[in-house]
Amino acid sequence: MKSANHLFDFVIYKFQSLVLASLLLLFALVCAGCLSTHTYEENSAEHSFSDKRKALIEKFSVNDKVFSSLAAQIDLNDPESKDYWRWRIDQYMYGQYPEYQVIYDTYKQGKTFHQIYGLLPETLGPKSPLPTNIPDLPEGYFTENLEGNPHRGWQHVEDDTVYITYQGHLTDPYIASYNLVSHQWQGPYKAAESTLSKGDRKIDSHGRPIIEMDSKGHLHIVYGGHGGEREDGLNPFSIDTPHAGGRMLHVKSEKPYDISSFVYVNDITPFASYTKSYKMGNGDIYLFTRTGTHKSPWVYYKMKSGQQHFEEPVIITWPTPQQDNPVNVDTFYINPVKISDTEIAISFLWHECNFNEVHNKTNYGRINAYYMKLDTESGNFHNAQNEVLRLPITLKQANDKTLAFDSTKREETPFGTKPIILKGRTPAVAYEARTNDFREWRMTAYRNGEWVHSLPMPGTVNRTLHDSNNIEIMNIVDLEVLDKMAESLTAVVIYKTDDNKTIFAEAESHNGQNWRVTEEQLSLKNTRIQMEPVKNIINDTVAVVLNIKKGVSQRLYLWHEGKFRAPQIDKF
Repeated sequence: MKSANHLFDFVIYKFQSLVLASLLLLFALVCAGCLSTHTYEENSAEHSFSDKRKALIEKFSVNDKVFSSLAAQIDLNDPESKDYWRWRIDQYMYGQYPEYQVIYDTYKQGKTFHQIYGLLPETLGPKSPLPTNIPDLPEGYFTENLEGNPHRGWQHVEDDTVYITYQGHLTDPYIASYNLVSHQWQGPYKAAESTLSKGDRKIDSHGRPIIEMDSKGHLHIVYGGHGGEREDGLNPFSIDTPHAGGRMLHVKSEKPYDISSFVYVNDITPFASYTKSYKMGNGDIYLFTRTGTHKSPWVYYKMKSGQQHFEEPVIITWPTPQQDNPVNVDTFYINPVKISDTEIAISFLWHECNFNEVHNKTNYGRINAYYMKLDTESGNFHNAQNEVLRLPITLKQANDKTLAFDSTKREETPFGTKPIILKGRTPAVAYEARTNDFREWRMTAYRNGEWVHSLPMPGTVNRTLHDSNNIEIMNIVDLEVLDKMAESLTAVVIYKTDDNKTIFAEAESHNGQNWRVTEEQLSLKNTRIQMEPVKNIINDTVAVVLNIKKGVSQRLYLWHEGKFRAPQIDKF
């Protein structure tokens, strides 16, 4: 009986094992079928995308030589070259032809950048090691030692308080406030985090922050951009790929008039580079930026009074590949300046760049000077002749309608520009003229229906400066008038001496032309000093911010009412 039971148990065990094995085999076959189906679907989607992409390239290439020019750059001996230029072609088509955007966005769902393009991680370093010894700078600063080029920060004056933001440690945005009456400081505090110079990336100064206050008292800081990150995908506002890193970001103070805590606002493109902003008489805020790296449009974002977010951008300029050599691209550098409660003047220069990222070290591809003006009430752009301009501005339209100085047949090239409004509201553009032998600011002005160039800067003709020993100063770097209403005008001035000293001093004049130093504030050898006026709502200069750099030492200072005003803290 026991033998029969054992035999029965053995048969049952074998049957169960056979059933289990069959089920496992069936499960494996089903999984293999699923995997096969998934792989088939993946391959089908890949082929479908490739076919659509190829069809669009063939369609657009009939009239657009950029595609063949970019494809011709592929180095068959470089394994990465094919994927690199496939990426560049994708970005060009994505920005130039919106029809491609839906096709590409569907294809990229669930894929990372490196799953789409077989490229090595980008190298944006190495970061220079921190110096162990730094030269001493005078007391009175309000920042830590700063790397890169933070310029003089950006300021906003509200009632009796100056709010200052600047690019601090590892290019993160910092903020401080100073009361013009009590002389009390708050901060500096780290306002937010930047992606620009983290890890082994070198310090990049393109992410300098700007600051504005909305009509509800909340502070807004925009910062950190130099073209965006590869992981952000393709840029709908550009024909150029990111190659410098750094997302443009926007933060808002959690509480009105409070600089201790900020929150992120997602309303601007992360690919943007450069920032400049102005608050108009009606409370609207205008933010000007370039929507990517070199071959990208310039736009403005508008935050209406009563709101706390920026609207969709208005495209001002558009880059255009050259017809005879499509690898080269004509684009611009713009510089907007608020000139009234309702107007923003814009100077700009032609920037000739290329898809190979080869930079002309002679003039850096910076050519000509142009002028136009934005009427914020109508939203129209006008040239010096007051003609309404059609947006976006291309090089052809710029040359036809806005050219203020043609440098193409001259030795001097304009490295930078800034708009000026002369007496009688005459349009003018200052440009930094450079040759191999000199570097100086000059002016072109619209007079009697035409532009006249190579003029001296306003206020510099017959201007003199004598030091306290009545010795004439020949090298005036900068002079900022403080009190324009008093009988005896006062100013702060930066000048250089023959023994390589840079002086920051107070000066006075009875006629606005002949100035005399009344008190030296700083006298530093082998040192660069830059100055930025801090202006109130009626455009009076109430203080100045100085950037003082000596070797690897660099700090910001606030000068107000005859003194350098420093926070009473010891963390620097």
